[in-house]
Amino acid sequence: MITFDKNTELLSKLLDLTSTKSKVIANNIANVNTPGYQKLEVTFEKELQDAIAQGSIENIKSLKEKIELSHDAGNGKDGNSVDIDKEMIDFFKSSDKHNMYLDILVKKFKNLIYAIESK
Repeated sequence: MITFDKNTELLSKLLDLTSTKSKVIANNIANVNTPGYQKLEVTFEKELQDAIAQGSIENIKSLKEKIELSHDAGNGKDGNSVDIDKEMIDFFKSSDKHNMYLDILVKKFKNLIYAIESK
């Protein structure tokens, strides 16, 4: 079994979490015109901070995101709680974070490949 350093494991987990968050936001956007739809939210930031503070890679690897109904009332008159403007902003923020984590991970592996090939 291959084991990676803590930063690589953290980046891998962050990619998983931001991917889930983007999927949930995309689902909210898809249901913006569904009467009575209640938007969902993904939370993991507090649990991630706690896991990082504990310094245990096992805590980071076992971290699970929470998908739950949002408490936002939204602005829909038909009981729909999705605010499309807020969802679009959240989607781009989540996508930006995901791409940033992916770029860092790609650079780490490029450096590893460079080190192996330089022998």
